[in-house]
Amino acid sequence: MNTGSSPTRRRKNDRSEVPVSFLPVGNPAARRAYLFALFGLIPGLGLICGLPAVVFAIVGSRTALKDEERRGKGHAYVSRILGLIEFVCSAAGLVCLAKAFDMF
Repeated sequence: MNTGSSPTRRRKNDRSEVPVSFLPVGNPAARRAYLFALFGLIPGLGLICGLPAVVFAIVGSRTALKDEERRGKGHAYVSRILGLIEFVCSAAGLVCLAKAFDMF
């Protein structure tokens, strides 16, 4: 059964052989920011991983703006927001625990 197209001929925007990864490729700062933001979701690690996620996200977004393909821009944006939320919520939780145990 011949459909009229040869198997070696591809469409212009065919991305069937492009490797798929949930981490950005070509922007190591955005990759680190995303990983810090993901590990910061573990309870107790948000206070430790939140600020590095924000810092690496800022560096990653600046790197993405210099790249013509804007690789890692979305990951850097999400990491910046998530890292900030993680840090603030973990700090607030720590303060609440300290007040509950009369440490202040």
